[in-house]
Order: sequence, then structure tokens, then C-alpha cells
Amino acid sequence: MNMKETMLCLSEKGNDSFKKVYLSHGAREPLFGVKMGDIRALAKKIGIDHPLALELYASGNSDAMMLAILLADPQQVDEMLLEEWVALAYWDMLSERGVAELASSNVNAWQLAEKWIQSKDEMTACAGYTIYMTLFTKTDNRLMDVEKIKTMLISMSNRIHHELPHLQYAMNNCLIMAGIHIDPIYEFCLELADSIGYVKPTVAINNCNIQSASDYLVRYRGKKKVQSK
Repeated sequence: MNMKETMLCLSEKGNDSFKKVYLSHGAREPLFGVKMGDIRALAKKIGIDHPLALELYASGNSDAMMLAILLADPQQVDEMLLEEWVALAYWDMLSERGVAELASSNVNAWQLAEKWIQSKDEMTACAGYTIYMTLFTKTDNRLMDVEKIKTMLISMSNRIHHELPHLQYAMNNCLIMAGIHIDPIYEFCLELADSIGYVKPTVAINNCNIQSASDYLVRYRGKKKVQSK
């Protein structure tokens, strides 16, 4: 499937209701409003196609950019490309659900996370914290530099209330995932969470986002999924 055919397919799967939701959460034109399930199905149909992925991402169309991330060949995704793509990932679906997921499989994922969380660009920093979260879930505790992670979390906790809402949310989630998945620092994370308290919600307050990191740590500590590490 070439670029023209792929874009036509995406446009046909566009949904005005989803488009409105995406726009309200930070997306901007151009986009069609394609459901992620449809994007994944199309990616499965096309398969790995790195040249097409490069074209799609460069289009600036949010739906095409998400598809590009799924079509990219991990063997050809180097740090330079990830840096280029995260710089263009202007809203959280692209930065956190897209580029960060791809970057978390890179051989230098830990280094990318460490670098990106220092970025002055909110979405790049969010992507960095999301990489950490993913690595926490799939890395054996014995292979982690626990003291370095603790230092990162302390620095994060000192800055969290001075950051924009999306970044606060990503930081908070990072602390939660660290506490749940890194056994030796659960109590440490709980103490940090207590000191942080509540962060600004990224959407209207509801039962899903009024809890603090402490609430989540206590609630989900014993319910973490057992993953192959």
C-alpha cells in the first residue's frame, strides 16, 4: 500500500465524533479522527513498512503519524529518528502512546528517558517519563539502577507542582509505576507520594483522576500483573 492509498484508507475510517474528542484533548488539524482500533487493524494489514512510515509521519496528520509509529521497523529506528519524531509529537497520544512506546524498545531507552525528562518541551518530557514507566514494568528489578531511579524521583517530586498539568500527570504516573513494579522502593515511593499530595487533573475532575499517587500505590500494590522479565 502506497502513501496515497494509505491516506485514503485513513480518511474513509475517519469519525467526526472521535475527531472532536481528539481536538479537545490537544490534537490539531490535519486529522481524520480514526479510532486506535482501526489504526492498529490497518497497521496489521500493511505490516512493517519503514519507508511508508517515514512518509506518513512527515505528513503531520495525527492519524497518519500514529499509524507510522506502528509501521516503523524497530531495527531502523535509531536515536536520531526518535529525536526527530518526539520533537513533532505535539500532543499526548503521539508523545506518550506513540513515540514513547517505540522508544522504550530501543537499546538506549534508559538514556533517552533520562534525557527527555529534562526537556523544556512538555510533550517530550512526558514521553521521557512514559519510557520510564514502560521500562519499570518489563525490566527485572535486579537489573535496574535503583539508586539512580530514586534520585530521579526525588528531583521529580521537587518540581512536580511547578509543571504544566500534562507533565504533572506523567510524573505522578511514573511515581506510581515505580512504586508498584520496583519492589525495593515501594515504601520510598509511598513517602514521596504522600509529600506530593494531589496534582492538577488534565481533564475535568471525576472519580478517575482525583486520587493521589498514594491512593493508587496502596490500592494497586497487591494487584500488579505478573509479567515476564
